[in-house]
Amino acid sequence: MNCSTVKEWMPHYIDGQLSPEAQQAIHLHAQTCPGCAEWLEEARELAAMWSGMEAGLDRNGQEPVLPHDFPDLTGDVMAKIGELENGRRERIVKSTMSRRRTTRGTSWMHYGVAVGLTFLLLQLGVFENLAYGITEINGHMSTSVSSWFGPQGNNK
Repeated sequence: MNCSTVKEWMPHYIDGQLSPEAQQAIHLHAQTCPGCAEWLEEARELAAMWSGMEAGLDRNGQEPVLPHDFPDLTGDVMAKIGELENGRRERIVKSTMSRRRTTRGTSWMHYGVAVGLTFLLLQLGVFENLAYGITEINGHMSTSVSSWFGPQGNNK
């Protein structure tokens, strides 16, 4: 049996839930492996401590542990979480609203600047030769397309 298997089955070994053969194999392995023997000892101590706590005993298993009267903080904590969440939501709504106002104002300003620049460019005659340039480009493109596909179309 290897160390990882022993460590995996250790809780069942301590509780006595394994078959006699598996119990014997873990016992023999723990006798020959110092690491697993130490692991087994710690696991037994933890199991004893846990069962003692469940029985209401202290760490030594002697004196009863007196129950402490802890205040119930759940209501206060949940109320504080609710306040924080509401504050966060209000901040998000306010920031979103302020961004919307800014965005709307900014977009109208952009449209105004675009219209103004277009009008200025028209007045300066920048677009005067634009139609001629587009016609020239169109002519070159149609000539190129005709040269690529023209002979094939005439063969039919």
